[in-house]
Amino acid sequence: MKNKKVISVILVGVALAVIVVLGVTAGRLVAGRQQELEQVQEESQTPPAQTATRNEVTYEGQTYRYNENLTNILFLGVDKEQEVTLQNTPGTAGQADCVMILSLDQETETGRVLQISRDCMTQVDLYDVSGNYFTSVEAQLATQYAYGNGERSSCWAMEKTVGELLQDVPIDAYLSLNIDAIGSLNDAVGGVTLTIPEDYTAIDPAFTSGAVVTLNGEQAERYVRYRDTNVTGSNNERMERQVQYITALFSALKNTAGEEDSYYERFSSYLRPYMVTDMDGQQIDSFVNYKFLTEETRYVPGESLKGEEHEE
Repeated sequence: MKNKKVISVILVGVALAVIVVLGVTAGRLVAGRQQELEQVQEESQTPPAQTATRNEVTYEGQTYRYNENLTNILFLGVDKEQEVTLQNTPGTAGQADCVMILSLDQETETGRVLQISRDCMTQVDLYDVSGNYFTSVEAQLATQYAYGNGERSSCWAMEKTVGELLQDVPIDAYLSLNIDAIGSLNDAVGGVTLTIPEDYTAIDPAFTSGAVVTLNGEQAERYVRYRDTNVTGSNNERMERQVQYITALFSALKNTAGEEDSYYERFSSYLRPYMVTDMDGQQIDSFVNYKFLTEETRYVPGESLKGEEHEE
């Protein structure tokens, strides 16, 4: 047991040293991340998440250098319709239906979205009831969230797996919301206004192509959650609606609270029962102010296929 603790401390030290060398996050974010990793490792007894050890990647003969002005936030939308609570059994914490990287450029104060399909097949880590790593299997990315306790360990496991899937791209923080948060937050800002891009009357009769609709809470939840499970690839269409809604929600938060207001303080009562994050209120306030370039949204490429049991 003593050896395990020594190894854990050494691994934490190495991971933190690499983060300092890369310098990809602001000082407050690094300090908060250090405390988060130490706490999660102590509770789950799992090894620390892998951190990028290089700032260049060569792909198809072209070398790309990582933009160190970026702060990458992992955003998760979880399909568990209840307040976030500790789960005693791995596999019962819900699944991450929405997986996004919100990439914030500190120099230009602009944000871009990288959307990752929940159905993406990758190596998912399984843990026992004590939080110890057991094995890895190929499964849908969304299921990684389920093999945690529904709070920090689920988010930490998702952060680790998404980072590995994206060739160790640095992920500086995470924020997850349960589906119940959408309706209450939507109504708290007076509704979110969208232009419906195509015919979505199967979701709601008001969602005709080209219609400008101010969504109420129930409509907002259906807009980001609905997909026809009988149609292969229907999640791709849902991902587009999720990006449209989330970025519009950020704008609505800003318009409601005003330029200089504290968004987190104003809306935390609606969010707190359903949100898990390793950011503080000041950090959340800062990224709401970024202008998201929705026309530059990217999707991790892949082909949707019908698997033995589920879409892949």
